[in-house]
Amino acid sequence: MLFVLSLLQRVGRHQIYVLLGLAGAAIVGGGLAFAAVEHVSVGNGLYWAVTTASTVGYGDVTPHDTGGRVIAGVEMFTAIPLFAGVFATVTATVTSLQLKNILLGVERRVPEHTFVAIYGNHTIIPSVARELLSGGLRVLVVADNVDREALPEGTNVVSGDPTSEDVIRRSAPERAQRALVAMNTEGDALITAVLLRHVAPDLEITAVVHSAHVARALVDLGVDQAVSAEELVGHVVAMSLEAPHAADLMRNMVDSNRYRLREIDLVADLVGLTISAARTRNDDLILAVVHQGEVMMGVNNDPTLTAGDRLIVLSPSTKPRTDRPRPG
Repeated sequence: MLFVLSLLQRVGRHQIYVLLGLAGAAIVGGGLAFAAVEHVSVGNGLYWAVTTASTVGYGDVTPHDTGGRVIAGVEMFTAIPLFAGVFATVTATVTSLQLKNILLGVERRVPEHTFVAIYGNHTIIPSVARELLSGGLRVLVVADNVDREALPEGTNVVSGDPTSEDVIRRSAPERAQRALVAMNTEGDALITAVLLRHVAPDLEITAVVHSAHVARALVDLGVDQAVSAEELVGHVVAMSLEAPHAADLMRNMVDSNRYRLREIDLVADLVGLTISAARTRNDDLILAVVHQGEVMMGVNNDPTLTAGDRLIVLSPSTKPRTDRPRPG
């Protein structure tokens, strides 16, 4: 009995399978031992073990001597608790899922229309979701141990480990407009990014990590944009020291209540113009041009705009938002 309890304490992730395996071993072992001691066929011995373990006990096969009774006692104290453990584990799992999905409302359906998917439970996620929702976008957060109270109203949630391929598939990334990977650990960010690229090859992925080295590694793995939080904060602080109001300028640029940064397709009327000339003919403030994946601000030079370029513009927040289309 102590041996069985010790095994139960060590049961890990595959608890049900381990319990079923131990229970099956107890039935087979008990049935064979009973057949040998009671001098009955192996079939009758196994039949007796099954009826005993299931607590049915028809009584048509019973022990007749001390050895058989000892085996019966061992069978009762091993197989019965093991089967009870299986049913208790299944019941607890089902109850937990029901509480999570129904009573607590932790898991919602994936939005029917296009959305932005956020994977992870980084502290920046609630504020990112709030900004996206204020811009009229649908948001889906995929994370384990989701703090629903921290997320803004209207956020869709899929509860689960973002480093699991099954969880990622349940979030339907192939339907997402783009995705953000914001994990607490850089190793998890790498795993999630690789799985996303595998499940949804055309999905545009942005990742937020701590280290600039990891950010470069993610880009090498196929992530479209990888931001190093450590590097970004360092640059902002340094700029604030050189130009005291630089931080205020950046805050105003990203303040969704006043302005909105957008990335839009280059219209045909601007093709062939320099970026400085395009700034005089565009309603929005053109901050930079994206040419073949490279961002050019037109400070050191004045690049000519070509078909296929994209513009990064700053516009009033009251202007309708233009969603960036998915590649492909």
